Amino acid sequence: MLRTATGLTSHLRPSTITTTTRTMASTSTPKPQPLAAVHNHETYLSQGIPSAASLDRDPLAQFSRWFKLAQSQPDKVPEPEAMSISTVDPNRPVPSTRVVLLKQVDDRGFVFYTNYASRKGRELFPNHQDYDADADTPPESAEGAYASLAFYWRALHLSVRVVGRAEKLDRATTQAYFDSRPVGSRIGAWASEQSGVLPTGTRDELERRVRDVERRFGVPEGTATGSAVVDAGPPGPGPGGDEGKDLDKDPQIPVPPFWGGVRIVPFEVEFWAGRESRLHDRYRYTRREGADEGEPWTVERLCP
Repeated sequence: MLRTATGLTSHLRPSTITTTTRTMASTSTPKPQPLAAVHNHETYLSQGIPSAASLDRDPLAQFSRWFKLAQSQPDKVPEPEAMSISTVDPNRPVPSTRVVLLKQVDDRGFVFYTNYASRKGRELFPNHQDYDADADTPPESAEGAYASLAFYWRALHLSVRVVGRAEKLDRATTQAYFDSRPVGSRIGAWASEQSGVLPTGTRDELERRVRDVERRFGVPEGTATGSAVVDAGPPGPGPGGDEGKDLDKDPQIPVPPFWGGVRIVPFEVEFWAGRESRLHDRYRYTRREGADEGEPWTVERLCP
């Protein structure tokens, strides 16, 4: 028997105690070692959101007001159209987030363009099939999965969060926008198997594919890399401008069957304004998914 430090008698042998301790030590998770740390945070001093009455009754109209404010200050907010979009793998509940560029906000939702075969494309439209130009109708329903967007305009201490369902834009709208892009961007859309693995692991492989597409459409070699510097797009979301290209000399490049527009149709939109002492203003708009266009939104103030 072994008398313990508490004065109680134990029937465990000392060797047993030692072995147990060693086992626990060997299977315990190592303490994480910090690689980077943040010791100071910015103080938020926006004008805030005084009340629900100060907001537009429609969150898309309210977003437009804030977005135009961000656009009007390019020295402070150089890329207001940058937004994070989060999607979820349809086969397992694993999220994925990346930054894309908003191209337009309309009275239905938030529009951007992407490769439907990319990871986000597959997660937004799990049943996607390439568009058949000879078919009378698209090969699938235009409705997709759920997604979440986030905008953050640091200099203004304003942020917007969106939750909605994805839908595909019609091909005529996609074609019109695609035609407005610089030649290099259109070549790139064909050449890049977005999210796919490059077998060689080098940029040379990507550039070879670009040259192949240039030859396919009769575009002078090097056009894609030479035009990349003007691929900035219009100054913010809109129907799509000419983006610096020469229409009179524009080569005819069809829109890829795996590429197109996406609209996120929201049923929840939150507006956040940073305030002092982390007592931020938060207002959330909600309405049922699939609501009629004129159906009112519910606006609620959230705790910070």
